[in-house]
Amino acid sequence: MGAKCTLARLLTFAHLSNEDIEIIGRLAQQAGELAMAMREGVDISHKTSLDDKVTGADRALSKLITTTLKERFPDDCVISEEDEEHILSLKNSSAQTRVWMIDPIDGTQNYIMGDGQYCVMIGLIVNMHAVFGWVYEPHSNILYYGGPGFGAFKRCGKQVQRIENLPAIDPTARARLAMGSRDRKKHYWIDKLAVVDLVKVGSIGLKVARILEKEADVFAHLSCKLKTWDTAGPAAIALGAGLEVGGMEFDQLLFPLPDLLHNTSIIMGRPGSLAWCRNHLRRKT
Repeated sequence: MGAKCTLARLLTFAHLSNEDIEIIGRLAQQAGELAMAMREGVDISHKTSLDDKVTGADRALSKLITTTLKERFPDDCVISEEDEEHILSLKNSSAQTRVWMIDPIDGTQNYIMGDGQYCVMIGLIVNMHAVFGWVYEPHSNILYYGGPGFGAFKRCGKQVQRIENLPAIDPTARARLAMGSRDRKKHYWIDKLAVVDLVKVGSIGLKVARILEKEADVFAHLSCKLKTWDTAGPAAIALGAGLEVGGMEFDQLLFPLPDLLHNTSIIMGRPGSLAWCRNHLRRKT
């Protein structure tokens, strides 16, 4: 009970006003619209490998979002996947209590392919907890936002809808599992499980969105390779919607900055998802 109360109070500690929430939501939408406008003929390069692609749109969105957040919250640390300067400043500083995590285009390969399976993600971390997030899906013009103690909401155009809490999963039943393609290849045996119906979708933010839309039940990442900007926004929204957010070995996802890599499995889903994953997604030997 105490942990839940602490999470509910974190939004107050974050000092986010309704105006802040609205402005950042509009910022995510503006960034998404910019991505769509730039996609035709966008320049493509590589970071650490041929599989690690980045586009001019990634960098343009990163600059737009980081500049706006720094202007509005000058005392906060702002981290973007596409801004090495900010990442290095966090690693070289003392522990930060308020950190913004940005993935300008989550699903860059999907963006390049033009399949619409990408999104803009912004998350706020306070004292190692994800307290608020925004995920904008440009292709459908839908914004998801929220956090623990606030709730989760969906905005399409001018219509805003509160996302109601979802019923629990039966830990012994079949479930619709959203899992990344690389993670599935590494854990190839999951495809053969009788209790799994795989849901194929790109961005991590959109995997969580599919759960909120009742098109999937649980998202799992088992390869221990996700970065904090991959999870901050979706985790906060998931918590706001009453979803479980944890891993195979723990019930609560923390962000122990300045470490930017989750060296753990990640699970987000309907109540009961942690038990379901622990029951079915451990390889039997």
